[in-house]
Amino acid sequence: MTKSVFVVPTKQIFGLYEEIASKADRAFESMKKEFPEEVKCKLHCTDCCYAVFGLFLIEAVRIRNQFELLDEKTREGALARCESAQKDLALLQEKLEKYKNDSQQLIRLVGRQRIRCPLLGENDECILYGSRPITCRVYGIPTTIRGRSRVCSKAGFKGGRYYSSFDLDQINKQLYMLSKAFLERIDGTDPSKASLLLAMPRILKTPTDDLIAEVFR
Repeated sequence: MTKSVFVVPTKQIFGLYEEIASKADRAFESMKKEFPEEVKCKLHCTDCCYAVFGLFLIEAVRIRNQFELLDEKTREGALARCESAQKDLALLQEKLEKYKNDSQQLIRLVGRQRIRCPLLGENDECILYGSRPITCRVYGIPTTIRGRSRVCSKAGFKGGRYYSSFDLDQINKQLYMLSKAFLERIDGTDPSKASLLLAMPRILKTPTDDLIAEVFR
């Protein structure tokens, strides 16, 4: 039973998410058109598929729903890859515990870590490319994260020159607000937990209702 006091329908919440994803796609294409030599992204380039990141609930639910539409064999392959990814994430978590009071060191460690995303198929192609996370959509162009500019190490953007960057900080604020709005539609959840980030293996292995019950209540 959903809360009648919340006026934005769930369908509209996901519509707003799709608008954000489209904005990211447009930003990438615009940068690629302006700097074709600098943007190196191409088929079977998988650098972004080994980056470590977490997803807000709104993206997690969207990805989980699309994952369920894949054929059984494809899903089973991804779930098998989840096991390895979870082990690697657990080892990373152990390392991070040593620096839990040093935010800069934490950021550096996560940035250097390479863990294969379970969505990366055996042919080095994303099995959910059309529904991939927003951070994946803009990986090959300059972005701003926590107020600092970053870019893929394989890109050709040169130091000392100014390039416009995609503001992921602002996008993350919007994803947080949409996740909070989504939780406000569900009785018994704690909308203040909308800031929590979820790892891809957990998203793929856990039905949406169970994930919400485990994490957001």
